[in-house]
Amino acid sequence: MKQRTWELQEQDEAVVASLQQGLGVSPVIARLLCNRGLTTVQKAKDFLNKSIDSLYDPLLIPDMDKAVARIEQAVAAGEKITIFGDYDVDGITSTSVLYRYLTGRGATVEYYIPNRCEEGYGISRAAVDRIRENGSTLIVTVDSGITAIDEVEYAKSLGIDTVVTDHHECQEHLPDAAAVVNPKRVDSRYPFKDLAGVGVVFKLVCAMNRRENLQKTIDDFAGLVAFGTIADVMPLVGENRVIVALGMTRIEHSKNPGLKALVARAGVEHRRISASTIGFTLAPRVNAAGRVGCARRAVELFLTQDPLEADEIAASLCEANRVRQEEEDKILRRALAQIEQDEDFSKHKIIVLAGKEWHHGIIGIVSSRLSDRYYLPSIMISFDEDGVGKGSCRSIASFNIYEALEKCSDYLEKFGGHALAAGLTVRRENYEAFRSAILEIADSQLTDEDLSPKINIDCEIDARDISMDTVMDIRYLEPYGMGNPAPVFLCRGLVIVDIYPLSGDKHLRLTLRHGNLTFAAFLFGHSSSQFEFLRGERIDICCNIDLNTFRGVSSVQVVIKDYRESEKQVAQRERGKALYARLRQGELDGAQAIAVLPHKTDFVAVYRLFCSKQTPDTLSMTARMLSTIDHGPMEHCRLRICLDVLEEMGILNMTVDGDSLQVTVNHIEGKVNLNNSVILQELRKLAFHS
Repeated sequence: MKQRTWELQEQDEAVVASLQQGLGVSPVIARLLCNRGLTTVQKAKDFLNKSIDSLYDPLLIPDMDKAVARIEQAVAAGEKITIFGDYDVDGITSTSVLYRYLTGRGATVEYYIPNRCEEGYGISRAAVDRIRENGSTLIVTVDSGITAIDEVEYAKSLGIDTVVTDHHECQEHLPDAAAVVNPKRVDSRYPFKDLAGVGVVFKLVCAMNRRENLQKTIDDFAGLVAFGTIADVMPLVGENRVIVALGMTRIEHSKNPGLKALVARAGVEHRRISASTIGFTLAPRVNAAGRVGCARRAVELFLTQDPLEADEIAASLCEANRVRQEEEDKILRRALAQIEQDEDFSKHKIIVLAGKEWHHGIIGIVSSRLSDRYYLPSIMISFDEDGVGKGSCRSIASFNIYEALEKCSDYLEKFGGHALAAGLTVRRENYEAFRSAILEIADSQLTDEDLSPKINIDCEIDARDISMDTVMDIRYLEPYGMGNPAPVFLCRGLVIVDIYPLSGDKHLRLTLRHGNLTFAAFLFGHSSSQFEFLRGERIDICCNIDLNTFRGVSSVQVVIKDYRESEKQVAQRERGKALYARLRQGELDGAQAIAVLPHKTDFVAVYRLFCSKQTPDTLSMTARMLSTIDHGPMEHCRLRICLDVLEEMGILNMTVDGDSLQVTVNHIEGKVNLNNSVILQELRKLAFHS
């Protein structure tokens, strides 16, 4: 894991004061708004206002009128409509929303979700043939279809019209469909381009249901739309922010049997449902159906009205998620083994790995984990026995993976996606050429600065600000997600009082203290062996502060995003080194001598440490292992004096080279009177007689 750079954002104090006064908010909220570019009272009000009046007219999206007209025609004529979805959460929720709406209108509707492993992403000729066999004369794609030029043409040749609704990047040519509804079209006048696939479907339903029924449309569908938008990691700004905010309250109090069962089976029914809960707890269970099972089951979860069936499906999704986790860990180990064996790995700025029959539904997650671990774009490709490789790509902020794939398109069968996530298909005979091309693009484009991970810190707070008041204040900025991250705070000089492993040492709970204030902080995905600090040491932390509600009881929850040795502790160590240098040069004054004079307990602690089985091999680690809760690591000069006196009295032998320390404890019969130490006598004389 690369060391992350901490970047503390600065704010214009005049702007902060203006926002604080104009909005009547705390200084912390004013700074957070400022960091998000909301530097005027009106901009801030627009951001904080999450009403339905902020939603745009869906007819501004190109071809929306054509889509409405063709679907209305099909409903009126009793045509059979097939919704062609996708196997991820965005596609599943898109399918569920449109199916529920159309069946509510009395339409004859079926849905088709491709099998990830057998069919891959997007509509295919084989799928069109199956749809024709079921008697459909209209296909409505959701979260897919924007690149399906040949497939749409094939459907048309069979007498089947297609309405494409999608949100992925558009290529130069669009399918010749009855309508192509995508806010990212180059001719789009729609003010917001970053709708999820389910967001585009929501706008389609809004258009068909008309403006006067907007509130009912929101009540009926905003929960699923919010779920899919969060799961697809869409920017939670602009219209997405409004849609998700409206949907979150409906998820928490949902009457949908499937949502209720999923929340219960995931064990979060007594907790506040946040965007984070959906993104990290609920959505992976729905995604698991498309990865290792059948995505139709996830659609059935959201469509069923039977609580018993909903519970059965939710249980199966949780089991699929467990299987997914096991397979994910297995593929990750193989991927890491490839990286370790690659002598050229450090020379390149993108990870490109290929394996035989890696699970197509899981390589995307592994790709994401590799990008997180190394802070590099990554591509994982799984080849089948026929030599066809299907790949998943994940990227970092400074590298548009979709554009990179476009430049390598001569070697690919197909590709699609976003700037940060994409998919591809490549034949084995073209793999090496593709790999060389993408390596060259990344190596030439990315700089060392691009590959330096950063933590953007909103502002520094005092430990006293870790309070319920602060938590309730910052909740006005929710929902958090891409484009509107949860605020990150810097808190300095915290003493580690306790370190407690959780969940079999997968996570840690730290008890931290600042002055008289003590609080708990959680460090997730970090075992005790990975945490290099000890009780009594001081650390600075970057953290999120949230409200944790369990069984109706609310409390402040601190989640550590990153940590490092406290600047105060570093400064104390450097002062100790300087004092020891002055002592050796005979320049220490009386007050300084008093400050560094060891006590009997100091000598005992040092001696016992080197008699133990876990002896340190550096001066800095020795000082840290002698930490006390009240005083932190043993002060460097005092430690050196203890070691010098113990060596002088023959109790131990030592070799010091810079920070390196080698100590051998001697076996001595009888007691040794440390008061006979010349070093100690001289130091006491300086301390008390100067």
